[in-house]
Amino acid sequence: MNRTIRVSAVVMRDESGRVLNVRKRGTSMLMLPGGKPEPGEDPRDTAVREFAEELGVELDPLLLRGLGRFTTRAANEPGHTLVAEVFEHPFRVVDAPRAEIEHLEWVDPSAPHGSMAPLNSEHVFPGLVGRAPLTGIAPQRIAVYTGSALGLDPGIVREAGAFGAALAARGIDLVYGGGKVGLMGVVADAVLAGGGDAFGVMPQRLVDGEIGHTGLTRLEVVPDMQTRKRRMIALADALVALPGGPGTLEEFFEAFTWMNLGLANRPVALVDLDGYWQPMLAALVDMADRGFLAERYLDSLIVERDPETLLRRLSEWTPPPAKWG
Repeated sequence: MNRTIRVSAVVMRDESGRVLNVRKRGTSMLMLPGGKPEPGEDPRDTAVREFAEELGVELDPLLLRGLGRFTTRAANEPGHTLVAEVFEHPFRVVDAPRAEIEHLEWVDPSAPHGSMAPLNSEHVFPGLVGRAPLTGIAPQRIAVYTGSALGLDPGIVREAGAFGAALAARGIDLVYGGGKVGLMGVVADAVLAGGGDAFGVMPQRLVDGEIGHTGLTRLEVVPDMQTRKRRMIALADALVALPGGPGTLEEFFEAFTWMNLGLANRPVALVDLDGYWQPMLAALVDMADRGFLAERYLDSLIVERDPETLLRRLSEWTPPPAKWG
């Protein structure tokens, strides 16, 4: 008998920092909204679907960020172990429970509560105390934009592999374009060789061209490039560009623009191998000097060469104010 229960759960906090909790009909414990995945369903998709079913509120997957994977005692199934993928989403108005939910309650995570699920009291709530919503979160998954070519510098190839190895060593999943070729293939192979998980997102046309990586944790096939870009952002907690060509630039600038507009609550970073991004950074500085880019958005862009430093800065990132409020 499988005594492990896997769920996705959502932390939503109000302006005072209280966390939304629910109680299911016929139970006594308060817990985070969420539930069990359907077969083959990504944990983030589970979180969005379950929140809508239980509370009638559609979460924006581009604003969902991972808090971590926690293992603890199940609240309502004695003798079972709970493995929970926990995500945080900005505040939304929640009017009334639906489905099997009987009761809603906003709870101060620092205050003792006698009817709180172990996931909250022992794992999630201690990490929330003293932290503002959606800041100071170490990424669970990172989307990497990089070239479908190797380029001419073997040093960059080596460092791209080292970046993938660093992700695996830190237990951070990779989301990328799904290819087996170029630097993208090097990063994916390094993650997999280190025992990490690699999730690819690739348009059907490129899969038909037989450039898809066949050894990934999951290769998700989508209809077109626009869907691919949105899906990669939705599946990740941070967006990082390594050296690449026009396609990499397009993906980076879309991610950077969405962050500026507040459409995707994700840090955006450049891995500046061998000074590759310096000409583009000089152009961005010139844009700011000429009044076409606010300094706060340029300052919010993370630029590092060392993987460990970059990963630390991603976890310390604070979203800038959205351009249009």
